[in-house]
Amino acid sequence: MRRHRQFLTAMAAMVLSLTACSLVGGPPASIGNSPAADGAAPDGPATGGASATPGAAASVTADPALRDRLPERIRSAGVIRVASNIPYPPWEMYTEVGGEQPTGIDYDLSQALAAKLGVRATFDQTPFDAMIPALLADKADIVMAGLFDTPKRRQSLDFVDYAQDGYSLLVAKGNPEGLKDVTDLSGKTVAVQSSTSEEPAINKLSERLKAAGKPGVTVVRFPGDSEAFLAIRSGKAVARVQATSAAAYAAKTFDNGNAFELVQAPSITKEFGGGMEGIGVPKSDPELLKAIQMALQALMDDGTYQKILAKYGVESIALTKAEINKGTVL
Repeated sequence: MRRHRQFLTAMAAMVLSLTACSLVGGPPASIGNSPAADGAAPDGPATGGASATPGAAASVTADPALRDRLPERIRSAGVIRVASNIPYPPWEMYTEVGGEQPTGIDYDLSQALAAKLGVRATFDQTPFDAMIPALLADKADIVMAGLFDTPKRRQSLDFVDYAQDGYSLLVAKGNPEGLKDVTDLSGKTVAVQSSTSEEPAINKLSERLKAAGKPGVTVVRFPGDSEAFLAIRSGKAVARVQATSAAAYAAKTFDNGNAFELVQAPSITKEFGGGMEGIGVPKSDPELLKAIQMALQALMDDGTYQKILAKYGVESIALTKAEINKGTVL
C-alpha cells in the first residue's frame, strides 16, 4: 500500500487502539523490502520476529508430477514469487503491528501451494495498483490478494479461481446512519481503497441517484484499508464498501468486535458485483497457470484448502473445484 512515512508512524499508533495482535500459523517467507504495516491479525497474543509457527504447508506433501509441470525457470529457482498487498485482512496481514511476518488466507494458501509443487513461495508487499504491472514486468510470478476475477483483468491475466464472495457495507457499531441498502448511501460519504473496483461502482451508483433527483455519493479515497477503517471511526465516512469476507472479519476482530458492524443486502452485492476471487497469472505463462490449478485442486481434495479458510472463519466462500477464468458477476 502507498503510504507517506510521516503518516505511517501516526497511523500505526492509532491502529494499535483498534486491534490486538496475534501469531497465526505460517512458515517464514522472504519478504524483500516489505515496509512495516499497520494491519495485523487481531485475534490473539502478540509475538515478534520474522518466523511463525508451522502452518498448513507443514503437513503438505510435495507432488513430483506437479513440480514437473512448473516452468523450467521456477523449477530451477525453486521459488514462486507472489505479489500481494498487505494489509487486507483476512486475506493478508502481518502477525503484529509494525512487523514483517505475513499471515492470512493468501499467505497460508501460497505456502501450501508452493509446498505441494515442491518449491517455496516468497510473499512480497506490492502497492495494489502495481501488482498486475509487476506480473507483466516479470517482477512476480503470480498475484494473490483477494483479487476479483473480472473481464477487464482477464485482458492481461488468467485466473485460477479459489473463492466466491459478495459485497457488504462496513459501518460503525450500532449503524448510526441506519443504512440498509445501496439507496441509503444517497447524500453520504463512503470510504474506498484507491484503484479498487469499488470506486467506479460507487461513482456509477452516484450518477444514477443524481439522475433520479437524489443526492449522489461522496467518495473519499485512501491508499489502504486501515485508513478507510479509521475514516469510519473518525466520522469522515459513514461506510466502507468491501468484499463480505473482509468486512465480516473486520467487524468481528477490530476492537474485540466493538468498532464495526456489517450491513448485508442483495442490492449491495448486485450493485458492486462480487463473484470469483482468483490467483492471477500472466497470460504468457500457461504452464504455471495449469500447475497452480492442479496444485490448488489437490489442496481442495485433501482438505488443506478448507482448513485454511476455516482458520479465518470464512468457510462460506469456499469452492469445490479449481477452475480457470470462471469469474462471473453475482
